[in-house]
Amino acid sequence: MRVAGGGRSHVLLIAAALVSVLVLLEWYFDFDFSLGILYIFPVMIAATILTRWQIVIAAAFCAYTRGLFTADETHLEHVLRFCMATIAYTGCGLWIYQIADSRRVVLKHYSRLRYEQRMRRRAQEQLRLLAQSSPAAILTMDCDGKIVAANQAAETMLQSREPLIGQKIQKYVGLFHDALQLPAGMGEIRTSANAWARCADGTLLPVTTWFSIYGEGTTRHLAAIVVDTSNEVREREHAQYEQIVSHDRILASAVSHEIRNLCSAIFVVASNMERSSAIAGDPDFMALKNLAAGLRDLASVDLRNKTRMRVRSVRLQELAEELRVIIGQDWEDIGGEFEWRVADDLPPVRANHQGLIQTLLNLSQNSLRAIQGTAAPRFTIETALHDGRVSLRVCDTGPGIQVTEHLFQPFRPESDGSGLGLYVSRALVESFGGELRFEPTIAGCCFMITLLAAQDEDPDTQASPKEKQEQA
Repeated sequence: MRVAGGGRSHVLLIAAALVSVLVLLEWYFDFDFSLGILYIFPVMIAATILTRWQIVIAAAFCAYTRGLFTADETHLEHVLRFCMATIAYTGCGLWIYQIADSRRVVLKHYSRLRYEQRMRRRAQEQLRLLAQSSPAAILTMDCDGKIVAANQAAETMLQSREPLIGQKIQKYVGLFHDALQLPAGMGEIRTSANAWARCADGTLLPVTTWFSIYGEGTTRHLAAIVVDTSNEVREREHAQYEQIVSHDRILASAVSHEIRNLCSAIFVVASNMERSSAIAGDPDFMALKNLAAGLRDLASVDLRNKTRMRVRSVRLQELAEELRVIIGQDWEDIGGEFEWRVADDLPPVRANHQGLIQTLLNLSQNSLRAIQGTAAPRFTIETALHDGRVSLRVCDTGPGIQVTEHLFQPFRPESDGSGLGLYVSRALVESFGGELRFEPTIAGCCFMITLLAAQDEDPDTQASPKEKQEQA
């Protein structure tokens, strides 16, 4: 078998050399006995590289060569010996061929197994390095809820001084323990969920998890990726708090504005009554005027001007993708279309990200209510740059607005909602130095939002013209 490793030409050369040696021996020494049994060796050597038919031909050649040195035989004996030798040589050659072929198959299979093992070890090493270097916690639990694998991030997040492997997951994330109690008949489960994780010291953490359950019976396992969302939750709650405070001030400003109008009307009536009646010096009448004056003073603070939203540089390209996720499905549900194409070279604008999102969301919701039942509903936003200002033209294909005199006034009685949507939206846009106005069109309804283009300096330190005036 090792001879075959030398190459095809090398093996054939050895076989031919053996045949030549046997022929020379029989010719030179002229033995009284036959060396025919030795002719089997070159056939066996050649069989390691030849095909079946080539082995038969080689066996016949060796049998014929052997017969050349056999004397005192009849023609029939010569033919019979040739046939028997051919069969014997062929049988031995085919036997060696089968052994060599089986060996080649085994070696090929063995090489394949070694290659797969190397690839598997390499993949396992890469996965191990990925898991260990991952900033997200990666855990694997068995059917009993015991942790069988955990990376360094998991131990850091859960603040476990002892190795997590072997501990019950119920102690840390009860969600995974409950998930493992689900009926096995549900099959494989792949899902995500928000939950709370308990650290080793008892501290609770908000986490987002992605996990899957696979296997059956004792081989059932749960693999999970856990991410600590404490910072995200904190930032979201702070943003919601600031947004609520800002909107409360805007709403209070609207109420105070209406109260001031009523107080002004009361003072006009009171002045007329003082000139035309005898109750000018009446103590009750004077007390009523003082109460109205106090109410006017109470409502004289314009809270809208006190609202200071955090202004920064906002890329409309990213805002368009985010808005498409938020409102795109609403328009698809009614068979409509939402489109906002922003040029790649459009500069960012000075705005509050969440405030601008809410303004556009409010305009979209107004359009959705107005466009119900119309053909080919469509909501588009066209963006353009002019003289350092970026304009957003927000239009729909609805029936339009018939009465626009009191469009931005609060508590409009003809409004479908509270009558504060457009008032709050305009106040939000003005809070970061922009402008929101209604744009008359032949068909549909359009609003124009004009924003300042962001400059090169730090947007967080920039102040709008209104803010600079207030600071002065």
